[in-house]
Amino acid sequence: MNIPTLRPTTPLTVNSITSWAPEAPVLRVMIYVWLVFGLVVLYSASLPQGLREFKDPTHFFMLQLLWVTLGVGVFETVIRTPLVYWWRGSPFLFGTVFLAVLATQWVGVELNGADRWLALGPVSLQPSEFAKPLLVLQTAWVIDRWSQLRPPAQFFWGLALVAMIGAVYTQPSLSMALLMAVVLWLMAFAGGFPLVYLVGSVGAAVAVIALKVSTTAYQMKRLTSYLDPFAPNQIQGAGYQVVQSLLAIGSGGWWGVGFGLSAQKVSFLPYPYSDFIFAVFAEEFGLVGVVGFLAFLTVFALVGLRLSTRFSAARPVRLLAFGCTMMLVVQSLMHIGVVTGLLPPTGMPLPLVSYGGSAIWAALITCGLLVRAAREAGMVRLDVAPVQRGR
Repeated sequence: MNIPTLRPTTPLTVNSITSWAPEAPVLRVMIYVWLVFGLVVLYSASLPQGLREFKDPTHFFMLQLLWVTLGVGVFETVIRTPLVYWWRGSPFLFGTVFLAVLATQWVGVELNGADRWLALGPVSLQPSEFAKPLLVLQTAWVIDRWSQLRPPAQFFWGLALVAMIGAVYTQPSLSMALLMAVVLWLMAFAGGFPLVYLVGSVGAAVAVIALKVSTTAYQMKRLTSYLDPFAPNQIQGAGYQVVQSLLAIGSGGWWGVGFGLSAQKVSFLPYPYSDFIFAVFAEEFGLVGVVGFLAFLTVFALVGLRLSTRFSAARPVRLLAFGCTMMLVVQSLMHIGVVTGLLPPTGMPLPLVSYGGSAIWAALITCGLLVRAAREAGMVRLDVAPVQRGR
């Protein structure tokens, strides 16, 4: 009798079948739930600011809805594009975004003391946001082929990845650069890089950050306000944002004050629709809502990380899934850490929730790569090879 034999390492042939991993549809549904949740929270958080600045309470919401609608098209396109095509174009895309990040130093639009945006007609884009998914994509490719690369190529790509983070760091955007560095480090750890290199990189990063903070006045003020935001000389100064954020969270209690009824967002909490949007959510939905979101984030992380343990999948696919999951989850935790006072105050949007077209698109590209990796991680190759056995 003929018995089919499973040969995962053999080339895909005509007598092969392909199936998708069960994580793919789960992640896809969770991402759409996250998007809808983000729009609901943004609608409430942006009402006072829209009315005050544009005489239209729905101004920010309608713009965000437009970005989300266009972004969903990008998301679905990424899902339907095989990863091999993304990796072929990754060096070009990576280089283009790197140059765009550098260009913000000379022709960028300044906002809040940082040159992070490029003006393209009536639209402003933030290149550093798009650097995040491309860093993950290129890092997965480099780590997978590291042992096959010659020393000059290893040096080039290692320098290129670090240079991208450095370019973001000099905008300045310490929080974004720190996020990218953490994800790069985690991917290198998951990829099996020697521990001595990883420990050394942490020491070097701490030294660079310490030097930057100690020589930059406003970042030193943020650090001192983080240590004691309620100090008399900080509560109306550098510690004001954290104090108002904590007051918003504390006002929420167990069940929250109710949707749309946040008092802090009206005239006290800075950037309630972007950097501190989670504080508005905590005030309106209370501890129950916060725990619910953290539970959602935990499930999302577990589903995404499960893909990195699928050893039947190609190694770069597993690394990509791991990196995309870490990028979304670590950024979310950093945002929550800032609004709760656990981390120094920095501009860190909450993925798929905070206002901003570049942030939404970059997050949806990351999500699309994650779902695509989930699809390809479930690929099964079944070659029918006749094996003769006696009766």
